Amino acid sequence: MSNCCRTDQSIDPTACPSCGFTGPVVGALPVRSHLAEAIEGSWQHCPKPDCVVIYYLDIHTITADSVRTQVGHKASEKPTPICFCFAHTADDFADDLKANDGVSTIKAEIKTAVAKGFCACEHLNVSGNCCLADVHRTLKSITTAATARV
Repeated sequence: MSNCCRTDQSIDPTACPSCGFTGPVVGALPVRSHLAEAIEGSWQHCPKPDCVVIYYLDIHTITADSVRTQVGHKASEKPTPICFCFAHTADDFADDLKANDGVSTIKAEIKTAVAKGFCACEHLNVSGNCCLADVHRTLKSITTAATARV
């Protein structure tokens, strides 16, 4: 895999000023994908779904209302973005599974692209992390929901 998903782990993280949860340090790159004028620094991402803050740095916050795209785990409207690099939504994955007898061709395409270094997770994904874990969780959730309906 490429090193697209590495963040600076030497920074001592602080708590989100809104909810108090301590999110991971993502730096300025993913923040600038949403807010070009964001100041340099060790921005953190608040992953709590019920918190309106997406990024924070000291007293500075960026909320769900001010980012360019919805944040997958905080998305309140469809389509819910899962893979920011290749613009795949939860609905895309559901359709893919349905069309391919429960096998995701999209996941395979993403894995191949990431392995070839064609992703930009550190810039595009709000968490600054690779989306493959989110892809896996989404597919599992869709499959579990489909099995429960049967």
